[in-house]
Amino acid sequence: MSGIQSIRNSLTGNVTKVIVIAIIITFIGSVGWAGFFSESNSNVVVKVGSKNISTSDLSFEFSTQQSLIAERFPDEVIDEELLVEISTNSLISKFSVLNYLDQRGMDLPDQYIFQQLSDTEQFLENGNFSRANFDAFARSNGFIPSDYLERIREDLKSNIWRLSLLNSSFITDLEIKNSINLAEQERDISFIKFPMSDFRNSLEYREEDLSDYYNSNSNSYIDPQQVKVTYIQIDRDSLIDEGNVSEEAIRTSYEDYLSDFDDTIRKSVSHIMINIDQDKTLEEATVALINAKKKIDSGTDFEDLVIEISEDEGTKEIGGSLGITDGTLLPPEFESALEKMSIGEVSEPISLLNSVHLIKLDDQDKPSPSSIEERSELIIEKLASEYAEEEYFSLLDQVSELSFSATDLQEISELIPFSEIESNFFSENNVPEALNKANIKDFLFNISEEGDYPELFEFEGLNAILVQVKESKPQTQLSFEVSLADVTNDYINETVSNISSAFISDQIRGLDDGKSLESLAIENTQIIESYKRLKRDSSLLPASAIDDIFSLPRSEAGVAFSNARLSNGDFIIYRLDSVQSGQSDLNSEQMKSLTGFLTQQKSVSETAEIQLSLQNDLNIERYN
Repeated sequence: MSGIQSIRNSLTGNVTKVIVIAIIITFIGSVGWAGFFSESNSNVVVKVGSKNISTSDLSFEFSTQQSLIAERFPDEVIDEELLVEISTNSLISKFSVLNYLDQRGMDLPDQYIFQQLSDTEQFLENGNFSRANFDAFARSNGFIPSDYLERIREDLKSNIWRLSLLNSSFITDLEIKNSINLAEQERDISFIKFPMSDFRNSLEYREEDLSDYYNSNSNSYIDPQQVKVTYIQIDRDSLIDEGNVSEEAIRTSYEDYLSDFDDTIRKSVSHIMINIDQDKTLEEATVALINAKKKIDSGTDFEDLVIEISEDEGTKEIGGSLGITDGTLLPPEFESALEKMSIGEVSEPISLLNSVHLIKLDDQDKPSPSSIEERSELIIEKLASEYAEEEYFSLLDQVSELSFSATDLQEISELIPFSEIESNFFSENNVPEALNKANIKDFLFNISEEGDYPELFEFEGLNAILVQVKESKPQTQLSFEVSLADVTNDYINETVSNISSAFISDQIRGLDDGKSLESLAIENTQIIESYKRLKRDSSLLPASAIDDIFSLPRSEAGVAFSNARLSNGDFIIYRLDSVQSGQSDLNSEQMKSLTGFLTQQKSVSETAEIQLSLQNDLNIERYN
């Protein structure tokens, strides 16, 4: 139960606020897919214990993973089947945790979730959380509000669980010392360099060798399929014209704003909390807060007592702040007391199920609506965007119909406010940026033929492209004579690589069988060089070579051999000569930073192990 208690302790303060921000960013990054993944919640793709992963869950996770990958690798196109597998595994891991938490009775009430969202810009109205804005945001992105709320609840629960485990990890002084010694360890090596140019210069070949190589690798010498296309780019933003917004429309929108305006009083609240547990009864906790109230009434600062006696670790560092309530977000016992309090007043002790509290009304505000002059710019932007969106979808309908009747895109472009663009011939490897989308490339090179009807592709952000293949050149085999320069270069590179790798492997086997590095140098008329006191951050060798050198057992110094390839293509064969233990004098600030880093790394590893253990203990059924 201590694990669950640790989780419950994380349900306060800045921890959840950080998690909420991450969740909202993820949702916003994926909203272009919302219409796709919200169509159905009924089809189950994986059953994890008692939890079902639906096609809706998988589609949303797919779009999330796609957004994350696109952000990190903007020029990479990831295979959709691989993305589905990544998304499925991610969901299995997540739902294994949710199944565990559900079995142990952990839940987050709606009120708690809305409180965590109270600082999220998308859900605010005049600086305060608005349930109406929350529901509108969900619907505008293709969600049923209740489904959207459930997704946030699930992500909050799993992230709070993960963060609670991270915060419970620790590292010993001995582990820190050993880590420092390893990090500062130094190693000496002796090595022989074998220049790649020696292997290249010794290579002899005939035209027959090149011809055989060409015949064995003919698929590498292809003039790829090429197409010439015409296309029209259509987007909502190009249609925005604020001049289309009339004064009457502005007044109507402002009147709607006034009718929907929520002028409920908002109250800023802080608290001091004493837990009721095996060490403290309700009576003892109440007495402690009665005494605290007397000190406050006598002039003691409320914030000082928060730091001194409050047991809510999540709010201690922020003066005990519970945020802002509109009369519905805090426990009913709190809301009832707040109705009778004035600004600056501190309540008598208030008992909840497992704790006793003093609450303070820090401030209160009754929102007032902005004037029409203050809101006019926002209204104009909003209406102009809505008009453009309506025109955009109307144009898509028009273009869809015209694509089956018009003779070419030029005829369509004359009827809409977007121009036709004609490309030169291009292959699948050099597609124009505007057309470089997986589904468009598949259409151009695998589906469409010259003279076929144009195809309309829609993308997130209210963008679309109408494209038609005008001419197509099939893939052709390049002759040996045309490809000779490339064949020669490829043959030399591959043959030299194979010869050099085989040579290095033979020499390593000889060293392992007892030959000395010195005799190897003499046999190959090479000199022995050395690097002294190499460290893990050395730039003398490639990072992979440094990693290999430090992976050799220190007990085999003098008899351990390996090889590495340098950035210029040359090989080295080296011997580990000696290992010196590292020492480092860190100041207190550096030691604190290192301890935090090592603790984080250890906790991430432990969390992954626990999560895998939960997953392995469950019955997981996949449905195709």
